[in-house]
Amino acid sequence: MEELGVIGGLGPAATARLMERVVFFTDVARDQDHLDVTVLNRPWIPDRTSYLMRKRGAVSFVDPMRDAALELEACGCTVLCTPCNTAHARLDDIAAPLETARFVHMPRETARLVAELGAKRVAVLGTDGTRAAGVYDEAFAAVGMSAVYPDEERQREVMSTIYDEVKAGRCDGPGHVEALCAAMAWDGCDGIVLGCTELSAVGCAPIVAGAAVVDALDVLAWRCVRECGAPARDLKARFADAACVRQSASDVVG
Repeated sequence: MEELGVIGGLGPAATARLMERVVFFTDVARDQDHLDVTVLNRPWIPDRTSYLMRKRGAVSFVDPMRDAALELEACGCTVLCTPCNTAHARLDDIAAPLETARFVHMPRETARLVAELGAKRVAVLGTDGTRAAGVYDEAFAAVGMSAVYPDEERQREVMSTIYDEVKAGRCDGPGHVEALCAAMAWDGCDGIVLGCTELSAVGCAPIVAGAAVVDALDVLAWRCVRECGAPARDLKARFADAACVRQSASDVVG
C-alpha cells in the first residue's frame, strides 16, 4: 500500500475527524493492515478564506502548504490530502513542485460521488472563500452539474457555525448543521454537500428531510483509502435510503 500524507491543522478538529474516518473506511481486521499515515498538524497556516477574500492584512496560505507537501513527499508519502475545502482553490499551485506525490482532490471527488448518487439539485454549504473562488462550481461543472448555494442570510449562518462555533470550540452538536441542511432540502434540494470540514467535524445524519447529505470529508477519507490501495468500506451504501425516498416521492407525483 502507498503511504498517506496529510496537511492538517485546517482546522485541528477537522484533521482529527479525517483520521478517524480514514480508520473507519479502511476495511481490515487488524492494526497491521491499516494505512501508514504522516500528519503535519499546522494550525498556524494562514486562514484561507481571509486570503481569498482579500481581507486587509491577510497572508497567503499557498507557500506554507507547498512546503508541507514537499516535506510529506520527502517522508515517502505518495498520496497527499488536506482537510480544507477552501484550500483547494489553490491546490494546483500547492502541488506544482511535487515529483512523486499526488493530491486527492476533495471537491472533485465529492462532485463525482454526488453525480453517481443521482442527485439533481445539490446545495453546497461552505465558506465564503470556497464559494467566491468557485471551488465547487468547477467541480460540479466537470460532471455536468451546477451547485446551489444558500441565500445571504443562510450563508451568514453557515459562516457563523464555522467560525463562531466550531473554530471557536463552542459547538454543542449537529443540530444547527442539520437545520441548515433541512432548510435547503425544503427549498427543493435533493442533495447537500458539507463543503467545509468544520461542518464535517460537527457531523450530520446522512439523510435530512429526504435529501442525501454528502460529507466531503467522508469522501476524502474514503478516496484516500482506495487511492493508497487498501480495502475500503462502501460509502455509497449510506445513501441507499435517500435514493428510496426520492423514488417514492417520484412515484407519488407520477
